Amino acid sequence: MALNSHRMKKLLFLAMSVAAFNVTIAQKIDLDRVYVAHQYRDLPSTPLDSTWRTYNVRVEVPSTISGAMSSSSIEDRINLQGWKKVYGGGHAQITVNFDDLMFDGQKIENRKEEIKNKEGVVTATNYYYWSVVKYSIGGTYSAKDWQENALINRTNINGTSSTQMEWKSPEFRSMGEADRYFSNNRAAISNKLVKEHMETMLANINNSINDKYGFPVSTDQVSLWTSDSKKHPENVAFVENMTKMKASIAKVTANGIDAATRAELLSSIEYMTGVKGKYITEDKGDRKLRYACSYNNAVLYTILDMPDKAIEECNALIANDYDVKDGEKMIEKLNKIKELMAKNNKVSRHYSIDTSKFNTPN
Repeated sequence: MALNSHRMKKLLFLAMSVAAFNVTIAQKIDLDRVYVAHQYRDLPSTPLDSTWRTYNVRVEVPSTISGAMSSSSIEDRINLQGWKKVYGGGHAQITVNFDDLMFDGQKIENRKEEIKNKEGVVTATNYYYWSVVKYSIGGTYSAKDWQENALINRTNINGTSSTQMEWKSPEFRSMGEADRYFSNNRAAISNKLVKEHMETMLANINNSINDKYGFPVSTDQVSLWTSDSKKHPENVAFVENMTKMKASIAKVTANGIDAATRAELLSSIEYMTGVKGKYITEDKGDRKLRYACSYNNAVLYTILDMPDKAIEECNALIANDYDVKDGEKMIEKLNKIKELMAKNNKVSRHYSIDTSKFNTPN
């Protein structure tokens, strides 16, 4: 009987150990990143009077530029988002001056190509020649208000004064062909270089004026955390909530968040908050799950234009001590959003703008 009793105790201990092991496995949590895009309206870093919402653009181009792109075409491609474009007399008046495309010297470069037979003996030598020409292209932009006050002082489009770049011709078998290619095709080469660089220069102008004064629509590809642990008791509900959350976020536009979408996002936050209250131990799996919930909630509150609530979630994320840096980085970003909203006297980054209602100064 004593032997049987001893064996029974061993079997009971083994069964309890297996059960404990299974519980540990069940509580293990693996996380996967998921990504979803949403829109918001960027706010100006240097907001002007809120009643000033019309602008005009004046472009001055030399002949070397206008041959490839006319001043009216350039003007059409300079746009201050969230403002009404008018043709003279706007609240903000933007002037763009492009410099001549300048060529500076020409030189001929070459390379030697040796042809060898199977024994490695050179049987022929070919020479190839090409032209190299230095060139520069640039310009400036500035802006003033309708009362002649400077808004943007004369600024180089590329951030610095024009720097020299290099154009190379195709290769030719004779030096004369390489030498003549540039002079014979100078106009076509000039137009090609202007078009190549104009895209960058126009983008630089638009980025600058919109950063300072514009209200452009921006798209943010946010990352979230979802569960990837089929044995975890929360996995099914967590994944279902993530599916709903992604669908709700995708419906957010810069023009607003409708009541139904807002309610769906708040419902997801409520679920995540409940999960944090359910898995409260200092076990690594519980901490990891709470981290995912706080992180996701911070993202959702940011989308909902509730930065203070988002910062609360970031502080919880930091206190959880699973990945402190994520919380610190998000708080830094959120404080910048708060500062920008306060500077623009806005409580939301999701609202529509009807530029047709804007009028020029009286």
